[in-house]
Amino acid sequence: MSRIETLIARMTLAEKLGQLTMTAAGYAVTGPVIAGDSIDAIEAGTVGSLLNLFDAGQAHELQRLAVEKSRLGIPLLIAFDVIHGHRTLFPVPLAEAALFDPEAWELTARESARDAAADGIAMTFAPMLDVSRDPRWGRSVEGPGEERVRRGRDRERRARRSAPDDARY
Repeated sequence: MSRIETLIARMTLAEKLGQLTMTAAGYAVTGPVIAGDSIDAIEAGTVGSLLNLFDAGQAHELQRLAVEKSRLGIPLLIAFDVIHGHRTLFPVPLAEAALFDPEAWELTARESARDAAADGIAMTFAPMLDVSRDPRWGRSVEGPGEERVRRGRDRERRARRSAPDDARY
């Protein structure tokens, strides 16, 4: 039995569901605010991911709780919207796509990934490559537009540079 299979066999149903559960950390508001504190859920192993936490000190402390205080010691997956930069801001993707400069897209994605990683963020919701044809959707500016070739190049470059330096492809 592999290490992962052994770990899964030890997990309760609540812990398995917890690994599929993302809760808001409350540092930034990008949707409904869920009242309450996540610390008890982290220690119980019933939350596996935190959204909207972007402080390296807090991320480290919550990771310490997850690893040292929960029964199985599984680290958290910390996530944040990093659509057009993090600490360093860049033009929104729709505007950046108008540059027609894949190297610029790659460089801004790389800098965004470095900034996010420095704050303990392991998962970003970028690049956003949806094709928005409904003007009522307020987030269409987060994508590079409809043109397929540009969208494909954007996806490839951004995905490559949004990953850690040691990622394998």
